[in-house]
Amino acid sequence: MISENAVYRVGLGGWEHEVLDSCFYPRVGASSPEKLNYFARHFQAAEIRSTFWDDSLTATDAQEWIGALHDAPGFLFNVKLHSTFTHGKSLRPDLTRRIRQILQELARHNRLGSLLVQFPYSFTNTGANRHHVVRLAEVFAGFPLHAEFRHQSWNQEGLTAFLRDNSLGVVGADMPRIMQYMPFITAVCGETAYLRLHGRNEKGWMLNGYDARYDYQYNGREIREITRRLHALEQRCRSVMVICNNNTGGKSLPVAFQLLSALRDGKPVAVPPRTIAAFPFLRSIASTETGEMPLLNDDYRRVI
Repeated sequence: MISENAVYRVGLGGWEHEVLDSCFYPRVGASSPEKLNYFARHFQAAEIRSTFWDDSLTATDAQEWIGALHDAPGFLFNVKLHSTFTHGKSLRPDLTRRIRQILQELARHNRLGSLLVQFPYSFTNTGANRHHVVRLAEVFAGFPLHAEFRHQSWNQEGLTAFLRDNSLGVVGADMPRIMQYMPFITAVCGETAYLRLHGRNEKGWMLNGYDARYDYQYNGREIREITRRLHALEQRCRSVMVICNNNTGGKSLPVAFQLLSALRDGKPVAVPPRTIAAFPFLRSIASTETGEMPLLNDDYRRVI
């Protein structure tokens, strides 16, 4: 989606969530490439979550992802860096090599958005941790990187300069304002602004359970607030990446479709029938075309 000043890409934190079978995809049991092909008809980006915990993925997997998107121009992947690097604070040469090969394959086909480096709450702003950030920037030099910090100690005036000096972008993460969590900043380092919407479920984040943490439905007022932030960003960068990560119960879908409509000045957007059935309030922004698209088109069937 293109404005006068920046290209917007709205997507979800992953396309393979089981809950999407019941509220997004037209049938249950589709393969990951089939789902990705359908997903890319509605959204312009996705985070690859499997790279965060699976250390066996290779460029061959990237080729499969790319192959599913032959009919989705402009669609980009954000690769989530393996937890070994961010949570374990360890640099494994074998894993580094495989991740770089994945990034190279995606970049070669113009499908790479960014390498997402998401640090945990325990990763505070210390000298040792800043050094680790610099080392990661060196190890993955040549690729676009965006870092997400979750501890308030990183919320300092010099953060953007530190990241810019090391060729890193900053992620603006929307999450509850509790404890010492990082506030929702919308700073820009480089050509792309990257926002991740985790939801504002304070109780869920205190419980620290994955499903409870990301169980949040954004309301209309919050959608308007986020839209204003996005419009303010477009003057300062060439592209804006928005990833909806409040995935519990499929609640990332409504906020994504609402933002797509808002960024098009309220124009209707194509919302799948299953999504409307699960979230009836989306009828107000859904296009009048209610027929369901097949999960696969003929061209894609020939490819696979």
